[in-house]
Amino acid sequence: MMRTWRAARPAALLLTLFSAAFVACDRSRSASPDDSTATSTGTTTGTDRDVAIANSGWDPSAGGLLVLPTVDGGMVAGSLLRPEATELTVADTAGIGAVMDDRRIELFARGGKIGTALLSVEAAPKTEPGCTAWPVARLAIDGGSVATPWTAAFMAGRVTPVPLDSIEGLAVRDSARLAADLTRLASGLPDDTSRTFRTLPYVVLRAWRTSSADSGFVVATLVRRVNQEDAPKEERLVIVVNTGSSDAATWNVAWHERAAGHEEELVVAEPLLAFRTARSSDLHLLFGRDDGVALGAAVLTRKAGTWRVLWESAVAGCD
Repeated sequence: MMRTWRAARPAALLLTLFSAAFVACDRSRSASPDDSTATSTGTTTGTDRDVAIANSGWDPSAGGLLVLPTVDGGMVAGSLLRPEATELTVADTAGIGAVMDDRRIELFARGGKIGTALLSVEAAPKTEPGCTAWPVARLAIDGGSVATPWTAAFMAGRVTPVPLDSIEGLAVRDSARLAADLTRLASGLPDDTSRTFRTLPYVVLRAWRTSSADSGFVVATLVRRVNQEDAPKEERLVIVVNTGSSDAATWNVAWHERAAGHEEELVVAEPLLAFRTARSSDLHLLFGRDDGVALGAAVLTRKAGTWRVLWESAVAGCD
């Protein structure tokens, strides 16, 4: 069954993790993470925040914040997402200091942990009327630099990554076989109702898979295109496939999301990290979505072979 964790806003296609939506913003003003009044619209106690986090669907054992990279921040800055934030409070920093532990965070890529850093928080950058932004996360990287781009960061000791291997790293024969299996599964989805794309073949753009038997799944993005010179159209399909067996005939699409339209207007969810928390064996899959105007995230979780949306963030950006 298709689940859209947030309606996509028409804008530039998501080709990189997070675009320079706020490149022109003024980041000169900073605030201490303990300054509960710097950007807050109200007073929030620790108990109130705990309740709000629990009500948001976020797994509290993953910590009280999430950091996602931004292009303009390079490797040493990102956006700080509060799990309980609403679209009216995305810029707030109230209570952040209380959930930063010793300020040490771990940086992850899809393949696993790649480094650690000390976190400091600044006020959200100034934006134009009608726009919002998440607070700025500044990272003091251990060792001074990170060679591998990171896709997400959590407070240290909160999550254990489940490595995802890219299809591009497979032998040609294995890669071709996996792509064929994914296109077969995509073609069999029951909600393929678009006359424009129905008879066209899928092409796998990107795919990642786990290798452990207890967490076996593939997450992939596929595309079908109509090559019109003046207005090319395409459909993008993101699928999560359970692969508990080496026999691809037993695989099933456990979650998917479709988006169709003009090529330059599409935005789809991008898988950032698979992980488990320290207190739970449930498998989580973090997605990000950035259309050049709005930035948000979501977490899917798998229980008994069924994937569902566990949490979705507020969205910061422009109306």
